[in-house]
Formats: sequence, C-alpha cells, structure tokens
Amino acid sequence: MIELNREEIEAIDMSYAKKLAFKGQENFDAEPGKEAYRLYAYLSKTFNYKTILDVGTRFGNSALSLSKNGRNKVVSYNITEEGASQISKKNITWKIMDFRNDDTIEWEKVSLILLDVDPHDGKKEREMLDFLAEKNWSGIILLDDIHLNGQMKDFWNKLPEEKKQDVTEFGHASGTGILEFNKQ
Repeated sequence: MIELNREEIEAIDMSYAKKLAFKGQENFDAEPGKEAYRLYAYLSKTFNYKTILDVGTRFGNSALSLSKNGRNKVVSYNITEEGASQISKKNITWKIMDFRNDDTIEWEKVSLILLDVDPHDGKKEREMLDFLAEKNWSGIILLDDIHLNGQMKDFWNKLPEEKKQDVTEFGHASGTGILEFNKQ
C-alpha cells in the first residue's frame, strides 16, 4: 500500500494550478478530505519521467494537480471539449477522445491513471478496468467518488481488499480510492 503523509500533502503549494485554472474553478486551497487536488500533486511527486493518464478532464483541475512534478507527462482525456484544452502547461497534453481509442499511448511508461468519469455509476469504471486488464497494464489507479452513491460503493466494495486503499481522508469528500492494479 502507498504510504501517505498528511503534513506533506497539506503543505503542497498549489499556486501554479490556481494561476492556470479557469476563474471559479480554482478551488485548490481546499483541505485534504474535501478536495483531492493536493493528494494528486503529492502522488505525482512519487515517481519521475513517467506518464500519468487523467481520464475525465472536465475543467482540467485534476490534470493541473497531477502535473505538479514537471518531470512527468500528463495526458488528459475528455469525450467533449469543456474548455480545459485552453490551459497551457508544458507537461500536459489535452485530448478530446476516449483514452481506450488512443493508439499512441506507450503503456510501459504509464505509472498512474486517474478515473473520474460521468456518470459515476461503477459501470464505466468497471469497463475501463477490464480494458486495462486486457492491455495487461499494471500500475496505480486513482478512483474518484467511490462513496458518491450506492452504485459506486458497490463497485468499490467488489474490488480486491488487498489491492485497494480508501484514501478519502486525504482526497475528495465523496470518496477517493487507490487501486494497485495487476501488481503481483
């Protein structure tokens, strides 16, 4: 399991993200347990020269957070354009497409994937985990909104206990989970 340090997470400077975010969307100062942005930035600093996939861009806040470590590359996916691609940061690439259709992904370089897709019903998340299993990918998956509703709770509860970690106290109020995917 991943060891998390509350003091270090709380101390992360998110000013870079606040400057780049859309006005009205710059809620990076929220404490861990309310918003997950500091957690995402913290986790990005646990490895170097890797790729992070952000699935479910929306306004780009998660990608901005995950881009904290400039030595990593963040590729952020959304099915529709919601404006995030107007944000310019050298280690973020914005793509308007389903990540499962992106043939340019170098899977051996991907260390972390954030899944935050609508609707939060556990079905899309399950489909994406099945896709990753077919790719024989292994790494860390961050799951947002694991306590949002009964469907997401059911999805979360069906994941193997020994491979998952509920990190809501450091993440988003509606639930944040870490899944060690396909790791032996």
